[in-house]
Amino acid sequence: MGDGGSFRAEAREGGRVHQAGRDLYLTYAGPAPEPDGTADAGPPPEPADLTARFAEAPLPAHTLDPQALAAVPLPDPGPAPADVAEAVAALAVEDVPAAVPTAPRGTAHGPVRCLRPPAARPGGPARPASDAWAAALLDRALLRSADAAELPLFAPHVRALLWRAGATRPAPVAAARRLRDGYERCGAYEAALPFAERIVACPAGEGLADALALGRLRVRCGDHAEAETVLRPVLARADAAACARGLTLAGNTGPSLGELLRENAEGPFTGKLSTVDGDVLVRAADVLTVLAEALHGQRRYAESERLLHSATGLYWRILGAAHPARILTQLHRARSRARQRLWSEALSLLHDALAFRDAEALARDHPRAAALIRLTHAGLADEAIRGLAEDGPGRTRAVGMFPAPVVRFLDATVSKPPKPTPADADRLATEAAAACESAYGPWHPRTRTARELLARREGADG
Repeated sequence: MGDGGSFRAEAREGGRVHQAGRDLYLTYAGPAPEPDGTADAGPPPEPADLTARFAEAPLPAHTLDPQALAAVPLPDPGPAPADVAEAVAALAVEDVPAAVPTAPRGTAHGPVRCLRPPAARPGGPARPASDAWAAALLDRALLRSADAAELPLFAPHVRALLWRAGATRPAPVAAARRLRDGYERCGAYEAALPFAERIVACPAGEGLADALALGRLRVRCGDHAEAETVLRPVLARADAAACARGLTLAGNTGPSLGELLRENAEGPFTGKLSTVDGDVLVRAADVLTVLAEALHGQRRYAESERLLHSATGLYWRILGAAHPARILTQLHRARSRARQRLWSEALSLLHDALAFRDAEALARDHPRAAALIRLTHAGLADEAIRGLAEDGPGRTRAVGMFPAPVVRFLDATVSKPPKPTPADADRLATEAAAACESAYGPWHPRTRTARELLARREGADG
């Protein structure tokens, strides 16, 4: 299920975000940093040099409170901690209004107490150790800040450090990852995208996880072709990592029939796999799932379904059938088959995915995943009602390990999963809207999608 549209209507706003990043890069880009042994050559930094590593913008005061300064060591050589605390105490203090990035304009939110760091001196020496100190303080503050309204206040400071001198050190990248993930968590995908792009371009951000995060944000922003371009090399790397351990991502990667007969059919089936093997396969399944979303957004449903088939098997093998990742991927398979007008198969997969669901335990342990499962289920029910009325059950194909003739025989002799009724779709849409608002908040794109679905169902009934 998508996050509420392609966001292409916000292209101008996204363009302004990218332009701001480019301007900051031009502002802070200077000579390439020198090797580690000489980068901080010259006199030790003064307290004002350290506080000037931040951008000239409001900075949440708890970033530089005494506990933070005591927890993050100063550069060596550097000023005395007491001198740094005195310089921080001398900074101007102000209350800055803040708002969740996805909230409508003018939404009231409590002010955040902020400091105003001084402007960095133009043409000053490169000080990677001082940048690392500032980045560590930001990383700590972002880790301890649960308020999404503070993210836009941290953004200028993380951006200044990440864009300055090529960000060759890992500390600014670590803070940028927290900011990127915070934006993604609250649904501000366009705001997170420049940071994800810059992280991947940095030497310290070349890992598979960072590239996957960039591809996922591209999908969330509706840039499906661009997401595929990013994710194809990521899938090749994940496949190579699996092959290096004697594993494979090809074909049906779920448990064998023998394993199903010998063990609990819900899984997981990890007896012959090490912990590292499991991590490699789960990461590969994550890549397959996001790439399948990118293909689905380009209406390449059959290709998307093949990738989801492998991802579902991997999740089943490593995490078990009751894990929300496996349930969601199976629901996405059902959605792909529904888009191919294969309604009977879509309903069979839908029934299979939800047969393992303990709604109360899932909502307690994974509230966001539970809300997304409800939203995906409600969207499928709405599609199925309209599609079955227009197309009938559709043609029959092979399902899993069973060829089409066997499936037709089973359809004729075994009770089929019940078809959703309009009343079912109305109930599911109502539950999905309430679950998404509770789990994601009132302004998240998924909450907006659930409300649109509920409004569509109410209009259909009217």
